[in-house]
Amino acid sequence: MSKKVKFSLAATLQLGLIASIGDFVGWSYMNFVLAATIVFFLLTLIFLIYDLSKD
Repeated sequence: MSKKVKFSLAATLQLGLIASIGDFVGWSYMNFVLAATIVFFLLTLIFLIYDLSKD
């Protein structure tokens, strides 16, 4: 895996963890964090598919 894939996967996991804990605790603005998580997940998939097709 390239560094782009690893970075976007790490960001996705961290944002997902923050969003799940924040939603459980009742923090506001967690919908924006969930939207950012979805964007980073889609970037992860795009980078992974591009990385695999390059080989």
